[in-house]
Amino acid sequence: MKKTLIALIALIFVLPLAACSNTSKDTAIKENTSKWHKTISGLEVVKTDKYGNDRGYIARTMKELKKVNESVIQGTVYDMSKIDNFNNGAYTKVTVYVDKVISGKKSLQGKKIVLVMNGGITTTNSWYKNQNQTRETNHDILVQYNEAPLPKVGSKIIGGITTIEKTEPTIYMKTIKKNNLANTNTYDLDMPAFNFWIKDSKDKQYHLNNPKATKELKVNPEMAKSIKNLTDELNQKYNN
Repeated sequence: MKKTLIALIALIFVLPLAACSNTSKDTAIKENTSKWHKTISGLEVVKTDKYGNDRGYIARTMKELKKVNESVIQGTVYDMSKIDNFNNGAYTKVTVYVDKVISGKKSLQGKKIVLVMNGGITTTNSWYKNQNQTRETNHDILVQYNEAPLPKVGSKIIGGITTIEKTEPTIYMKTIKKNNLANTNTYDLDMPAFNFWIKDSKDKQYHLNNPKATKELKVNPEMAKSIKNLTDELNQKYNN
């Protein structure tokens, strides 16, 4: 009886703390949404078919998804921030709150991690440097990769992540270092074109964050079917 009473008292204290934590997170996300909207408001959107950071192996099954990534997470886009980009590059700092670790490092659950994602704010002179550019007044632009558009603050995501490789000689890694993001909580998002799922407030289910995926996968019906089955499995298990 005494043990039961102690457990009930503990539960009484834990539940309000959990509710307070969720309220605090929701409030912060709402504020971060407003801040990001102000940051990108009025910017010219430049869409590109370039390949950005699209590393990794295209997993076709849940088993493969878990095998080729250090961790597979389900999370919420907590914040998005402009960073300094190199010429011909455009990336954004995306802070993700890890709601659930599907596989891998369980200690990440309930923590915030950083993903440096394709697309972001830069200038026309920087983006078109050494390219055939129509002469125009230099101004800020928002670059969006057609295969990997930036998510929205508050979006739910599922994807595979790995520890960043600090020695790689890429613009992506140079950008991470330039912005002092080469930290233990920064991870690579693997295969964002075909193994990154998103669910916005208007969506009922997770779907690939690649508007071109259906068209691109038509050339490989077997892969298209496998990716669809994997998407269905993720929705069945984690769309709650």
